Amino acid sequence: MKKTIIYASCCITLLSALSATLSCTNTNKKDKSTQSTASGAIESGSTDKASRIIEYTNLVVDMANSHNSYLRDILNNTDRVENGLKKPNDTFAFLGITPPHLINTGLRNMNDVTIEKPIDELGKENQAFFKTQVAQYNTIFDKVKDGYKQLDDYLKAQDYKDDKGAKGHILIDTIRNNVQKLYTGKIVLMKRVNEIADAAEIVVLKDSPLRDYIVAMKTDMKSFRAYTDMLANNSSNYAKISEKAQTGFKSLEAAQAKNAALNIENAKKANKDGQYKRFYEGFHDLLLRTKKTLRDATAAGKLTNIDIQGLDRDYDGLIRNYNYFNQ
Repeated sequence: MKKTIIYASCCITLLSALSATLSCTNTNKKDKSTQSTASGAIESGSTDKASRIIEYTNLVVDMANSHNSYLRDILNNTDRVENGLKKPNDTFAFLGITPPHLINTGLRNMNDVTIEKPIDELGKENQAFFKTQVAQYNTIFDKVKDGYKQLDDYLKAQDYKDDKGAKGHILIDTIRNNVQKLYTGKIVLMKRVNEIADAAEIVVLKDSPLRDYIVAMKTDMKSFRAYTDMLANNSSNYAKISEKAQTGFKSLEAAQAKNAALNIENAKKANKDGQYKRFYEGFHDLLLRTKKTLRDATAAGKLTNIDIQGLDRDYDGLIRNYNYFNQ
C-alpha cells in the first residue's frame, strides 16, 4: 500500500563567503543568544568562531540539499514500479523507468572542515548531536540506495514473474519507509542548524553592508514557507482557509515589492546586485504560480499534492538563488 511521504524542501545555506570576509576584519564582539544550544556554541561571540560554525552548518545543509532530487526520483520510480507490478505481463509496464542520478557533493570545505567531524567551536553538546545525527542519516541513506539497487535488479531479472510481485512490493515499502526516516532526520538536523546558525549570523552580520538584503530575503523565505505549510495543512478543505490564504498572499506580494525596491548600492559594491535582483524576480514568478494555484483551489475546493509539491519545487529555486547570493 502506498504510504504518504512528508517531503522536505531544500535548506538555506548560510553566509559562507561573507563570514569568511568579515572574520578577517572584525574584532571580537559579545553577543547573547536566546537559544540554549546556540549560546553554548558561540558564547564568546567572536566573528572567527561564528564563521567556523557557519562553515560546518553549511556542510550539513549541502548534504541534505544534494539528496533532494535523488530521493524525489526514487519515490517517483517506486510509484511507477508499483503500478507496473499490477500488470506484470504488460511488455511496457516498466518502460522508461531509469535509475535516479545521485550528485556527489564533496562534504569538505576549503578549510578542511568535514561533516563527519563536528568542529570544536560548536561545543560538546552540539558536537555529539551532529556526530550522531549525521551518522544515522548516512546509514539510512545507504539503506535507501541499497534498497533501490535491489529493486532495480529485481526488475532486470523479471523476478516479479516468479513471485507475482511479492518481493517488489516489500522492497518498495522498505524504500519508502527509509526515505521518510531521512526526511524526518533532516527536519531534526535543520532545526538544530537553524538554532545555531541564527546566533552565528547575528555576530557575522552586525557590521555587514549586506545585512539588509540578507535579512529581507530570509524573512521573505520564512514567510512563504509558513504560508505554504498553512496551505498544505488545510489542503483538503481550501474553503475553510480561503480568506486567510488571500490575505496572506497579499502580504507576500507587498513584501516582495518592498524588498525588490531596496537601494542596491551596497550590493553593487559587493558585486551582489545581480543575485539580489534574480532572487526577487524568482520570488515574483513564484507568487504568480501561487496565484494560479489559489484560483484553481477556489474552483476545486481543495489543493492537490501536485499543487503543494509544485510550490515546494519553486520554493527550492528561491533558496538556491539566496544561496548564490551568499557564495
